[in-house]
Amino acid sequence: MLITFLPMNRKIGVDYGANLMQVARENNIDLGGTCAGNKTCGKCKALITKGNHKVFSKEEIRFLTEEETMAGIRLTCCFTVTQDTTVILSGRQPDRVQVTSKPYQKSTVAAYGVAFDIGTTTVEAELWDLDNKIMLSRQSAPNPQRLYGADVISRITYANTSLDNQNRLTELIRNCCNQLIDMLAEQGEIENDHIKSVVIAANTTMSHLFLGKSLESLAKVPFQGISYAGEEKIASDISIHIYPEGTVYVMPGIGGHVGSDTLGCILAKDLVHAKGPKLMMDIGTNGEIVLAKNGELIACSTAAGPAFEGSSLHQGMRAEYGAIAKVDIIDDKIIVDVIGDEKDGMKPVPIGICGSGVIEAISELYKSGQMDSTGRLLGKAGDDNFVLLYLGKTMKDQVILTQKDIREIQLAKGAIYAGMQILLREEKMKPAELDTLYLAGTFGNYINMKKGIHIGLLPAMELDKIEYIGNGALTGAAKILLGEVSKEEAERISKNTRHLELALREDFQEEFLKAISFPEKE
Repeated sequence: MLITFLPMNRKIGVDYGANLMQVARENNIDLGGTCAGNKTCGKCKALITKGNHKVFSKEEIRFLTEEETMAGIRLTCCFTVTQDTTVILSGRQPDRVQVTSKPYQKSTVAAYGVAFDIGTTTVEAELWDLDNKIMLSRQSAPNPQRLYGADVISRITYANTSLDNQNRLTELIRNCCNQLIDMLAEQGEIENDHIKSVVIAANTTMSHLFLGKSLESLAKVPFQGISYAGEEKIASDISIHIYPEGTVYVMPGIGGHVGSDTLGCILAKDLVHAKGPKLMMDIGTNGEIVLAKNGELIACSTAAGPAFEGSSLHQGMRAEYGAIAKVDIIDDKIIVDVIGDEKDGMKPVPIGICGSGVIEAISELYKSGQMDSTGRLLGKAGDDNFVLLYLGKTMKDQVILTQKDIREIQLAKGAIYAGMQILLREEKMKPAELDTLYLAGTFGNYINMKKGIHIGLLPAMELDKIEYIGNGALTGAAKILLGEVSKEEAERISKNTRHLELALREDFQEEFLKAISFPEKE
């Protein structure tokens, strides 16, 4: 039997009884699901125009509207192929690689290097002239491992099922890095052989997968038998597209799920030598937090999940064209701002909401009294309650924020705030005593800080003490690439940073439960 994926016109032969999502995964086709095929997210929808037997599973009945089932929409994780099938993916935006570059006169000494930040959601890379210490261009791409789940737990579970699965994830991330290297070299008009070194920052799971190491020890606390030391490989030994005898250095991690991406942030702001107490937060699928005081560093990681990146929300999406990114409520009227430039005098139509938009919406609902401090929306009780953020010409063209979405954000922000409180407690400090709060990562750039404080995601402090530092992980990797920080120094800092494993602390649950609710209004 044949499955045809449109509009790319990919034709794939399969056996009777094949699972549609599994076939797509094996052929690197992203169907949009975030739960690794566990039938819990409802996001792998596709229009099936041929071969649709319309025998719906209980999960499809739960997640699909009557209008969608009538139109031929199915959840691909629930669809069994029994005949030739046509799948239309035209409603999904294709992956986009972001590119930035600078005007540049090439060095006569051909020595280049690439710094990487391998994130759970996105992989970013920079090409550097090592002699002149000039950043030439930057590339980014979605992490292709997302086919197997939006968060690290899903990928750990998948990888630990079999060695073939683990190798599959390793192959995907190495191929992604090679594609970015190839594009950087082409854009810089240099040969790949002129790239002599690569330095990689990543969370613990991504580091292990890039190196082809087992994730079994990361499946449960206390993560015994894991080495967090940096590892250097010869490029040709792991098939990385640079000078064959060049080096690929995966930076050291710190402990648990606090990886080398957090070390990169420490290096970026030189927190070891920072004066006055400073806190660094990288809010993403994992929330990493570092407290620096008098030369001592304490770090922890919280499993925030994919809520801030939109993946676990009803109409959540990445911060891209069509996403609601800003929300205001004025005189009980909801006003939204959408990502994207005007086309032919028309603003982009909202098709979903990204993480920063959800934070704004929740803050506005709370401020206007449409939601109480427990997170409960006014109106009917239960997860079926929702707020209409946008309504187009038909009910089909609407964006809503559900009660369940708010609960997802509460769990995520509660985990991050509880981690921060425990770090501060270790030094007998309160948030107001901090000199500076550094926000790292892409998400941190888009947070309305005032609203982040309002909902209890960020600590209550003066706004001028909060500083966005961009991709600190990538900045730190570049410092090692350029020799501004030695590998020995990086190893020393990683070993001397004290790691708190929150899952082993009795007080974490107490702080977490307190942080789930929203701060009482003043």
